[in-house]
Amino acid sequence: MRRNPTLTVLSLCTVALSCGCMMGRQSLYDDLKESRAEAFADWKREKDSGKDSEALVSGKLGLQDAVRLALKYNKTLQQVLQDKAIARGKVVESYSAALPKVSLGGAYTRLDEEYSPNLLDNYSAELKIVQPVFSGGAIPGALRAARLYAALSDETVRGAAQGVIYAVSAAYYDTVLAEHLYQVNLDAVTSSEAHLSDVQKRRQQGVASDFDVLRAQVEVSNFRAEMIQQRNRSHLAKTSLFRAMGVSQQSDAELADDLSYMKMQPVLEEAVRLAHENRPDLYQAELGVRLQREALTVAKSSYWPSVAGFFTDTWSKPDARTPTVNEGEDLWTAGVQVNWNIFDGLSREGKVMQEKATLKQKHIALLDTQENAMFEVQQAILALKDAEEFVDSQRLNLDRAKEGLRLAQVGYREGVNTEVEVLDARAALTQAKGLYYQAIHTHTLARLNLKKSMGVLGPGAGNDAVPEKLDVPPASITQFETPAAE
Repeated sequence: MRRNPTLTVLSLCTVALSCGCMMGRQSLYDDLKESRAEAFADWKREKDSGKDSEALVSGKLGLQDAVRLALKYNKTLQQVLQDKAIARGKVVESYSAALPKVSLGGAYTRLDEEYSPNLLDNYSAELKIVQPVFSGGAIPGALRAARLYAALSDETVRGAAQGVIYAVSAAYYDTVLAEHLYQVNLDAVTSSEAHLSDVQKRRQQGVASDFDVLRAQVEVSNFRAEMIQQRNRSHLAKTSLFRAMGVSQQSDAELADDLSYMKMQPVLEEAVRLAHENRPDLYQAELGVRLQREALTVAKSSYWPSVAGFFTDTWSKPDARTPTVNEGEDLWTAGVQVNWNIFDGLSREGKVMQEKATLKQKHIALLDTQENAMFEVQQAILALKDAEEFVDSQRLNLDRAKEGLRLAQVGYREGVNTEVEVLDARAALTQAKGLYYQAIHTHTLARLNLKKSMGVLGPGAGNDAVPEKLDVPPASITQFETPAAE
């Protein structure tokens, strides 16, 4: 019995398809777990070898350097940068709609001897060229859409770059604040330990009670506990900074820049103008409207016929049953083909209705983005004014707390004030110092938020490169006066 080769091939395909379908959920997760295990093994090898695949930062680290490293190593930004490559591919792809289509085909037929004993081998080759001429606006619409998409990808990258600059700057300032608060609590521990030593001496002289000593010891323990907690916050803040930068968590950098206080008097109208001129999200929303207009143009093109010119050249060696064509004859044809789908009205009309509604959505989204931008600018200006008042009040409060502790200590030595009053004054000074640094931090972030709301943290509109020079809020090495431990 002779086996049919076609049935054999179909049977093999069916078996292969069945085997593929049998790979179920459990097999998939087994494979995923194996991949995760390999990733952990790679991590462990790096850890044991002392090498790190990520950038390792050490030494002095200024804010500008932190941002530059982030623009190079931040994983989120690296992903967004691939949008530019995707956009370039779409531009190249769009040109195919206007270029001629060239196809080359061939066929070979082997005839049985009983049908054609004199002409067993039959073959043909065909070259066909089709050049689109008119498509109702679809071709130019696709080309314009591709260029708009490229601009949209540039604005997406620009927005991501500004987001990275903001995140790293904020994390840097958070780390600086955490280090200051740690130092404040460390100073409080040193000061309270000095006071405990003084109380113990006075107890030996008989001018202080056991309660005074116990109270001073409790104060030292409380300040030390707060210092430990703040030290942990400082470590966590620095790891968050390294994460935002995209560098290794094994980095050991010392922050070189400090919090700075610079008064600003922004004008609302000018800030709004800068926001309209620079914010990436406004450009993205505007480009979204223009892209949708092109999509509507393409949808409307289906109302018109498509026209294309064509040329076909065929060479063949026919079988014996086609005597009208001589063996090896070369045939060519040329002409114009018109396609017009006149019985697709409902589908066409429905598509146009969808694109019109989507265009209206894009317009509303643009207006909403503009309103949100104005809201953020106004909020940033108000927050900046409040932050300035906060700084001014805490600077005065810090001076008062320093003087209050000095007077309490002098009175305690002279027997006028009690030890509880000294402890309260020291706690008030510690709190005042912490609030002072928090006020400076709040004002620094308020300036940062204002620049973010105006879209001026990074490259300007139309700049398709990740910036080398950055415009971030000035950070100077300004050591604010820290009251010495009494």
